[in-house]
Amino acid sequence: MDTDDRQLVLKCREGREEGYRLLLTRYEGYIYSLCYRLAGRREDALELSQEALLKVVTGIKSFQVNRPFKPWLRQVVINTCLNFLRRHTPETLSLDQPVGEDFSLGDTLATRSSDDPQAQVEWMETRQALRMALSRLPPLFRLVLTLRHQEEMSYQEIADATGLPLGTVKTYLFRARNLLRQSLSDLYGWEVNGRAL
Repeated sequence: MDTDDRQLVLKCREGREEGYRLLLTRYEGYIYSLCYRLAGRREDALELSQEALLKVVTGIKSFQVNRPFKPWLRQVVINTCLNFLRRHTPETLSLDQPVGEDFSLGDTLATRSSDDPQAQVEWMETRQALRMALSRLPPLFRLVLTLRHQEEMSYQEIADATGLPLGTVKTYLFRARNLLRQSLSDLYGWEVNGRAL
């Protein structure tokens, strides 16, 4: 574990407000970003972030100090979001969600910015098409797809984080990709290498 994280966790366990403030300030952006990517809506992400932060504060005493902090924190956030997804069906997975400091998921899927008005129109149409196709995925499919492709988690890490069997994770990812491909093919006629995208 990062020495600074370890020291902050120990301060939290001692009940020192400074420890909580510094630890939560350090990770609040990460927590919100992960909630936003998993839930797909800003309103839900704000609510989930607060819920996850509360769980971190109340659960810090159960954290094993000799272990890395960030994976534990990520698990708390994923569990919070997973419980939410099981209770609610989100309306959309936003392509405006950040995947880096200065770009969004939609930006990574579209071509580089261009001064060509036709290219800009095509880029906007592509974003809209992907937004529509992603919104049609079942919540758990969207969850594993996000963890795999945005959090870059391994299949086993996704299985551990969600409590799903490894085979189920692989199946969900396979089905999510196929549903996304089929949806884009049905709605927009998109094809790649002679087969539906």
